[in-house]
Amino acid sequence: MNFLSHYFFYKTQDPYYNTGLILPDLVKNYCNSHIKPNGKYNRPAFIALAQGSLTHLECDRKFHNSAFFKSSTQFLSDTFDAECQWPRKWFLNHLLMEILLDRVLMDENKELCSQFYNDLSRVNIEEIGVFLKMIGLPNPQNFQIGFERFVNSKFIFEYQHNEKICFALNRVYQKVGIDYEWTNEDNILIQKKLPEIIEFLKGKLDDLAIELKI
Repeated sequence: MNFLSHYFFYKTQDPYYNTGLILPDLVKNYCNSHIKPNGKYNRPAFIALAQGSLTHLECDRKFHNSAFFKSSTQFLSDTFDAECQWPRKWFLNHLLMEILLDRVLMDENKELCSQFYNDLSRVNIEEIGVFLKMIGLPNPQNFQIGFERFVNSKFIFEYQHNEKICFALNRVYQKVGIDYEWTNEDNILIQKKLPEIIEFLKGKLDDLAIELKI
């Protein structure tokens, strides 16, 4: 799942726990590593970060084995695969489904994205850095710059605009090294299909909430 979806389904009143809910993905993005918070911690912030991270990992396991995931990626495959030209079609279907899940949650919960970024702005980045060193992350110094950029850019708000979703897909393809030049026809096709995909995902939200219970 994407950042906002992790937050929506498992958020609490604790900003450190809520930051932990997205910490594994941030660490992977900015430190090129995987978080393994399996120790015992003596600070409330560390305990919350560890618990949120463990919830994230368990959520990912449930999500990728869920009926929601299977039916949604199949719906996108049926929608695009026969007509589209881009490579790694399964990857795009997976990626777009997760982006659009965040979009649906924003459509249904108008203050959600603002609450998400507000919680992230309440944590002490130096505290997180100490936690990452404690769990043995090899390059925690990279995290602070990435985290501050993530919070300040507020790019998830862009998912409310269809043309920005196409840009996000292109950006991820470039980031993971998929050599493909996106065309105007690609963008037209995606934007044409977005409304029906969004309606499909909206109709599956309640089922996903049941499947994600931990």
